[in-house]
Amino acid sequence: MKIYLTVLKITGSALLVAMLANCAGHVYNESASESDESTIIITGSRIKRTDVKSNGPVITVISREEIERSNVRLIGNLLAREAPKVKAERLIYKRIANSAIASNQIFKRYKVNPTIQTIHNPVSTFSMDADNGSYKLASAMLNRGQIPNPDGIRIEEFINSMDYRYNQGEGLFSVSAEAMPSPFRDGYHILHLGLQTKTLAEHERNPSNLVFVADISGSMASDNKIDLLKNAMTTLISQLDKDDHIALVVYNDNASVVLEPTPVANKRKIFKVINNLQTGGSTNAERGLIKGYEIAEQMYQPGFNNRVILTSDGMANVGSVSPESILAKISESKDKGIFLTTLGVGIGMYNDHLLEQLANKGNGNYLYIANQNDIQSAFVDGLSSQLQTVAKDAKIQVTFDPKFVSNYRLLGYENRQLKQQDFTDANKDGGEIGAGHKVTALFEIKLKNESKNHRTTKSGSIAKLSIAYKKPQGQKVQIMTKQIPLSVIRESSSTVSPDSRLSFAVAAFAEKLRQSYWSRLYNYEDIDSLLSHLPNDYKRQQQVIDLRKLVTKARQIDSRIDTYEVDHPVANINYDRVPLLD
Repeated sequence: MKIYLTVLKITGSALLVAMLANCAGHVYNESASESDESTIIITGSRIKRTDVKSNGPVITVISREEIERSNVRLIGNLLAREAPKVKAERLIYKRIANSAIASNQIFKRYKVNPTIQTIHNPVSTFSMDADNGSYKLASAMLNRGQIPNPDGIRIEEFINSMDYRYNQGEGLFSVSAEAMPSPFRDGYHILHLGLQTKTLAEHERNPSNLVFVADISGSMASDNKIDLLKNAMTTLISQLDKDDHIALVVYNDNASVVLEPTPVANKRKIFKVINNLQTGGSTNAERGLIKGYEIAEQMYQPGFNNRVILTSDGMANVGSVSPESILAKISESKDKGIFLTTLGVGIGMYNDHLLEQLANKGNGNYLYIANQNDIQSAFVDGLSSQLQTVAKDAKIQVTFDPKFVSNYRLLGYENRQLKQQDFTDANKDGGEIGAGHKVTALFEIKLKNESKNHRTTKSGSIAKLSIAYKKPQGQKVQIMTKQIPLSVIRESSSTVSPDSRLSFAVAAFAEKLRQSYWSRLYNYEDIDSLLSHLPNDYKRQQQVIDLRKLVTKARQIDSRIDTYEVDHPVANINYDRVPLLD
């Protein structure tokens, strides 16, 4: 659904105040009842939305003085008439612009996880996620001087974009856990759960049968997309073994095979086909994927890395354009063990929702590339993780002990939530995890006083962590469990590992960009302070250097207003409960 904001004329004192457009042009709302369609849910709160007819995007600047003189109140990106005056000192903004870059991006809005009382529901169940698309796209936007669309911020993809130094055990999954006092939410701890699969040496990787499905429609001519696509494919192929096989399907109005299955040893032929790709026409992603899976079926060999790699900006406009209808036509191939990678490119015209959901529901992972560094990270440094799946339909279930934990909130994973009974259901989809993949989940938890007594004796557990998964070619659900002992709780953030501090800093950054209710408790300077206190060897990591630059950039350009402050000031915030808003 397209949501645009328009100029609202306000009379009085001969003043005309214009309000700019929402930063994102297209939003997919969740399927909901009629009453739900008029609400935004933020950690359990309801906010009444104002309906405004759209006449198209407008860019404007509103000063503090104009707001006060006009007796206008800002509600999110909307102006409401005849509202109480807003004190100038509460407003921090310069410009919120609906630019050409943001106006053709498509996202789906997900409700923000609430804080749960353990006595009523001690179990949190969700599918694993090792994607990084949300973080990479947000990074590209910030580096262009644009605040990302809040609907495109998925906290778990920010957290999992970082490379943590987890220890590996003997099993398929190694589990790390640690808890520290929350720097921002009084009375709460941050529980860091880190999972890692066993890494593989290059010679241990199974042979690969890969089918590239390349979007060569007219939209791929902008933003240097087609060149990024070619660079990504040639970089990946350069890392493969001579006995691996490649095929290439291209699509625009229709789909065609431009490279039949070919041994990677014949690189000259493969690269020539890739370099000759030209853009033009419409975008029929459905035809492209169906043709790609047909070739993948022909190439399929048990025990191989059988994978389709879709490279696109996601702007499908011919044939089926919803992920559900497209996935229905390739379900048999998916169930057989042909995995999917969606590789997103571009900014100006980009359908994040389609690419993310195809990967989420299509036994795959979702990557975004904006430059050569992203290509290096995905297809050189992380090649085995991206190609060789070691667990499919992987799920996490955390059962908190109400004796020790009174409240909890999962940070992110909103679009991967499952019912408790789905955990062991072989028919319920989970995440696909590659060799050496790291999956991290953070919870805010409130500990009871009872936990302090047990911590001194180091007895008891705050939670049980369970992992369900299937083998890549299997259908039987495998389950492993680990107790999370009270001994993982630290009394100070200075005594926890750098990984725990880094994961929380990047999660806080995501919450700030998303304008979560709880992100009101801190600012960008506080996030940078967390990062600045990491050990020197961490601060020298390129991922931390880049993250700090993004935090600085966001601080400089983020001029959005705290939409809750007028009626629910931070000074009166209840750390356990979000107020029900009219």
